[in-house]
Amino acid sequence: MDYPELSRKLDRLIRLQSFPIGIKILSKNQELPEKAIRPARYGIQISLCQWTTMARRWGRLVGVLADDVNCSPCLAGLGLKKMPDPSILATYFLEMGYFDSPELSERATKALDPLPAGALSGVVMFPLAQAPMDPDLIVIYGIPAQMARLAAGYVYHTGELIPSNTTGFGLSCLSTVKPFWTGKPAFVHPGRGERILAGTDDTEMLFTFPSRNLETLVDGLEKTHQKGTRYPIQSYMLYEPPQIPPVKELDDKLT
Repeated sequence: MDYPELSRKLDRLIRLQSFPIGIKILSKNQELPEKAIRPARYGIQISLCQWTTMARRWGRLVGVLADDVNCSPCLAGLGLKKMPDPSILATYFLEMGYFDSPELSERATKALDPLPAGALSGVVMFPLAQAPMDPDLIVIYGIPAQMARLAAGYVYHTGELIPSNTTGFGLSCLSTVKPFWTGKPAFVHPGRGERILAGTDDTEMLFTFPSRNLETLVDGLEKTHQKGTRYPIQSYMLYEPPQIPPVKELDDKLT
């Protein structure tokens, strides 16, 4: 698959403000690429979403293992560290003030469906235009109008509506990688955590999907573009605006 060319087409059709990125999910015993930048290079630990921003805004090839992450919810949700009991994540959510009762927190935690320990050992992220390896997932950030265009391109060849599950408070990292296991695309609304820690803008959300769907997505974008569904969205201009009284009075004085 020609990832650089497909990335260029995405930029042309969607006018993205950050690089579309590829994500490689590392399983047990797989190592990070030698050139991947780890937080240890800067003597820090990070939240995974910070390194997503490094990939999509700085254009870097970055990698993260469990030892690089100090975001406990991320470590628990992605199975980078083992939870002795899933209820401890629900307790954390309750203590953060996200739910009215332990029962509600337990219900939401179950719906989040955290990954089991060892489901992945690390993550590699990079701008799609560079693609030093075949990605497992493609992640594209943008504003809602751009997401609508991506949806139109995706459904053109699939007829499948795109789901979105939102907590509002965090763990967008979990929602971002989930399509690797579900095989389905998803819209993700970054929550409080990512916007605080990773600098994700108030207007941004993201589209994540298995990389095998990239060519058909871009083809769907091109076909719908040809039919007039485009971004930027064209405001309708073929109408005559009404004249307010001062404008009409001025117009009457002109010769």
